[in-house]
Amino acid sequence: METASKIMYTIANIFTWILVFLCVAGIVLSALAMAHIMKVTDAYGSTKLLVYYIVTLVIALVSISLVRIAKGKNTSKGWDILFIVLGFIGSNIFYFLGGLFGLIAPRNK
Repeated sequence: METASKIMYTIANIFTWILVFLCVAGIVLSALAMAHIMKVTDAYGSTKLLVYYIVTLVIALVSISLVRIAKGKNTSKGWDILFIVLGFIGSNIFYFLGGLFGLIAPRNK
């Protein structure tokens, strides 16, 4: 189960990196829409989208850094519970499954 947990975290990390690139593209497009270079929606809608993409980008980068820290420290039950919560809140099934598998896995300590 420990190996399955690490694989799920790796898959979740890949999808989170894809989310990071999409958020950066969304930030650029929202900024262009706010500058009236492209017409997608009104300025108020573009501002809401820009804030959404920035918040999502920050959350994605925090998730990536937490996974790297957890992988480097041989995950404990606390990290697994954290990733179950992050997977549930962020709607990322791979974080959720990785935390669940890590929680079920026996520890050699």
